[in-house]
Amino acid sequence: MPSSRDATVIWPGIINLLNQRLMLEQLLSKQTKNRIIQGCDEVDSSGRYRLRLPSTTFGVICDARSFDGGWLVIQQRLSGKLSFDRDWDGYRDGFGIVGSASDFWLGLEKIHQITSGGDFELAVELRNEFGTYGFALHSAFNVAGEDELYRLTCSGTEAGNLDGRIGAGHGELFTTRDLDFDKLEDVNCGQVYGSGWWFYDCNNVNLNGPYKKDNVTGRGIYWRGFTDAATYSRMMIRRKIPYE
Repeated sequence: MPSSRDATVIWPGIINLLNQRLMLEQLLSKQTKNRIIQGCDEVDSSGRYRLRLPSTTFGVICDARSFDGGWLVIQQRLSGKLSFDRDWDGYRDGFGIVGSASDFWLGLEKIHQITSGGDFELAVELRNEFGTYGFALHSAFNVAGEDELYRLTCSGTEAGNLDGRIGAGHGELFTTRDLDFDKLEDVNCGQVYGSGWWFYDCNNVNLNGPYKKDNVTGRGIYWRGFTDAATYSRMMIRRKIPYE
């Protein structure tokens, strides 16, 4: 057993090693955070990077592990601390802190600029109010520009225990509480359900709904047939690799 004299020699050395390790981890984290990439398919580690597009550069979260990696997170709901009941400008520009452990919406304009640069696929992850995990992979995803009211392309269910219900929004325009472009004449789905989304008739999918179930509508983060008020939601996109 080491003597008290030995401890006075050993402990400073251990503390010094721990401090060096902490400094190294902080340095690596900072380097990853500031690293500029052209796409998440370039990275080997999940985390925050700077994505460079022809017209702009901005922060993104890459997932290098799920579903073989290469994913860029465009929406994340973890804690409910951030309200998703936003107007058109908010959904266009994005809101929240883009981080691995935070709620955020990347922004329609950024999503449009990313997906206009090639063919992309979509992954959706949910955890419902009973703790059941669900996911769906879609082979085609694209968001048009603001001049087309951010029209959605989403089709082709490739895998997952969720059905292809999100495809009901294929071809739909984006709707928010202040701009109504859904298919219902007398109802603004965005206003009723407190969010922005590619609604058809309010009854299929709304991943941007309230984090907690609304007492009036009975819905929160919604996927018909799977959840009325999910406790976790994440949307990710990935550039498709052409087969040779």
